[in-house]
Amino acid sequence: MWRGFIEQTQPVNSAVAKVHQEQGLRNILLVDAQDSGNNFLTRKFCHLSTVYQLKKYEYPQLALTVVKDEQLRQVIEAAAKDDYSKIGEEDDEVYKGILQGHEARATKILYDMRSTLSDFLLRVTSWLLYKLLPRFLTSVVAHPAQVQMLIKASNTGLPLIFLPMHRSHLDYILISFILLNNNIRSPLVAAGDNLRIPVFGWLLRGLGAFFIKRRMDPVQGRRDTVYRAVLHTYMMACLRAGHNIEFFIEGGRTRTGKACLPKGGLLSVIVDAYMDGTIEDALLVPVSVNYEKLVDGNFVREQLGQPKQMETFWKAIRSIWSVLNSNYGMMRIDFNQPFSLRELVRSFHACNKSKLHTSVPDSGGGGDSPLQSVPSENPKPIKSLHTVPSSASLYGTDIMVEEHRLIVESIARHIVYDCSSSTAVMSTNAVAFLLLNRFRNGVIMDKLVEAMEKLKKDLFYAGRDFGFTGDMVDVINHACDLLGPGLVRRERVIKSRDESVVMVRPFTMVPNVIELSYYSNVLLSHFVLDSVVVTALYSLLSADPNPPAMVGSYQVLPFTEEQVQQFALDLCEVLQFEFIFTQPCRQLETAIEDVLTQFRYKEILLCSEVCHVYSPV
Repeated sequence: MWRGFIEQTQPVNSAVAKVHQEQGLRNILLVDAQDSGNNFLTRKFCHLSTVYQLKKYEYPQLALTVVKDEQLRQVIEAAAKDDYSKIGEEDDEVYKGILQGHEARATKILYDMRSTLSDFLLRVTSWLLYKLLPRFLTSVVAHPAQVQMLIKASNTGLPLIFLPMHRSHLDYILISFILLNNNIRSPLVAAGDNLRIPVFGWLLRGLGAFFIKRRMDPVQGRRDTVYRAVLHTYMMACLRAGHNIEFFIEGGRTRTGKACLPKGGLLSVIVDAYMDGTIEDALLVPVSVNYEKLVDGNFVREQLGQPKQMETFWKAIRSIWSVLNSNYGMMRIDFNQPFSLRELVRSFHACNKSKLHTSVPDSGGGGDSPLQSVPSENPKPIKSLHTVPSSASLYGTDIMVEEHRLIVESIARHIVYDCSSSTAVMSTNAVAFLLLNRFRNGVIMDKLVEAMEKLKKDLFYAGRDFGFTGDMVDVINHACDLLGPGLVRRERVIKSRDESVVMVRPFTMVPNVIELSYYSNVLLSHFVLDSVVVTALYSLLSADPNPPAMVGSYQVLPFTEEQVQQFALDLCEVLQFEFIFTQPCRQLETAIEDVLTQFRYKEILLCSEVCHVYSPV
């Protein structure tokens, strides 16, 4: 999936501007109206001029359309009949009362849920963000080629479905801000109803938020069909009216820094809309978001088992004030290449059909299809990790046909994998990763610089993007400043009268380690499969009571490559609810074989009749 490789300097304004110019990057906080070629008033009121010239879109309000929907009416009547049957009486007046109660509830649900997206409020908020964002962010970086790709996709007339990873409450505001200022229709954004608080709830609603419950069924084991029908009908109406839609495929914000398993409920509505002909197609846009320092603070309390503190008006005010008086470095956003929902579904059907007509799977692991095929019986056992339907699924497997569920599940997992793989690695991520995993007892600056350079080189060859470049000492010092003295401390150690070194040490108390892990875990997606294979190697080695023989500088391990693969597959099955190891369209065996190939290329592992692991003497 193409993204366009970019790098970013440290947030010294002149250096940032220079690298932006050299590499063709764009800081969204800088506007064209500031150019010297414009007249004095345009330069003086550059932000006002920018928002005034934005393209105007009509955002139809659809509440009345939804209320009159025939399918919604049928669901309401069915719910009323179900409640009426439980009473055991035959009285038309009682039934009418129950029906009116369900109708009133459906209307209240809709008006509590709906968005009131306003062009005027978008412009006012955009102007305000131009003033406020530079107070706590040094830059908001997006690649111009990616933005042009979105503009081209928008011109097709198909609805764009933005599917970002969720790290901060600032995510959807900044995504809408970037789209608006590039004349792309702002999306309706699915938001948790915990954000429907005084003032801020009204503001978010006007910026495109429609509020949904975190728990759709208030009673365990009993489905709230009316609520689900209202949500489904509202989203269908929005798609039919030409709205773009945005929702977080992971559900809530990640508490650990690593990608969460996807929730397929809202995505199933998009697939439904295509299947029943409501829309002819939709373009799915995976979005990767990362921050040098998380604006929302940290999730240490929740990770330690304490209950989440609910959002309130005064808590929001205090948080905003604290943010505006802090420095959070750079925010980086990557828009992945849009892909057609129609083509995905067709690929799935083609794969499914081919599997039904052959008993031996393709050795390439699924061909060019971006979707996982339906498992079939064949002589060669294929390892297929079991996946569980999302607990937040809108319909669930009791209503969705199996093929529909597999389509939704495969698309969702593919999106999470792509977003995770394309997330830019920030300086804070790299420093936290090295301090937690290699230098937990501390390290001198020179050695940390050397390790950072090697890590960057390895990630570069793996195709990962970076949010930093330049002199590595400056990069590390910048990262330590952002992480703060509560997580990382630097101290000068005197080695002799004429020599001293700078030591960098992480704080290793449990709360500090949890917070550092949040930044470190961004790199898990890159190393997870390598780690599984290495763990398989060491597990097989430790299971052998005899010490390995030595041939030169190699340890000879008495097991085959197939044994390593099988053990790795077993480990992947154990960890299947923690990580997505590869795209659903790709066989896991193939991915593990590629890791072993890389190990051989790096001369970590040599394989002949048996496996030889390089062990320098």
